[in-house]
Amino acid sequence: MSNELAGKTILVTGASSGLGKAIAIYFSTVGARVVLTGRNEERLHETLKDMSGSNHLYFIADLAKVESTQAMMDTVFANVGALDSVIHCAGIQKTLPLQALKEHHFDDIFNTNVKSAQFIAKFLRKKGRYNSQGTSLVLLSSVAAVCGEPAISSYSASKAALLGLSKSLAIELARQNIRVNCIAPGHVGTEMAIEFSKQLTAEQRENILLKHPLGLGKPEYIAQAAEFLASDKSCWITGTTIFVDGGYSAH
Repeated sequence: MSNELAGKTILVTGASSGLGKAIAIYFSTVGARVVLTGRNEERLHETLKDMSGSNHLYFIADLAKVESTQAMMDTVFANVGALDSVIHCAGIQKTLPLQALKEHHFDDIFNTNVKSAQFIAKFLRKKGRYNSQGTSLVLLSSVAAVCGEPAISSYSASKAALLGLSKSLAIELARQNIRVNCIAPGHVGTEMAIEFSKQLTAEQRENILLKHPLGLGKPEYIAQAAEFLASDKSCWITGTTIFVDGGYSAH
């Protein structure tokens, strides 16, 4: 096991479940000090118990609300100082055909998936909160940002918004040596993906499998891509999106 992240302090949002949990656990095995955040304290504590090492922390926050995001970021910096990386995994998916879509569904998705990313960047860029020698902000997008599927239009739009957001932030924050990139996973075996699959027919599930030439993904595949973007090996990469999708987006 490599120690690419040894000595780095990394904030992982959405760490109570899914990819956020997997990334937090994986990062703890490669030398990082990990700060976890999420809405559910019990589940964050479960993540913490599965991690290697003992110097990790967690804080409760609802990142769909700007005031909660700001309070969380203030608390993180007060407790651990400057961050070397933020892996922003917090997000929600709702399967909603247009006829079932309500305004509050759209707002919930965009507040959680997009507004949170915007304001994490805003609160990260303050002096003393980032490593001036190089800090990495990684946003979790999705292949849904560029590949159309029915009944997830709001989710797809929110994930596409992160692609544009990352490019603009990459240019704006380059002067502070903060690089901003996205990871766009394909269908990975997380709790959210499993719940989504339950709403599909057997034929629809088979179609998803067929769209991944290399098969469906595992959470560690995304964690390894996040490790690269959080490490110094990606010091000359910003404003880009890495598709970790088993070939889904190649169609």
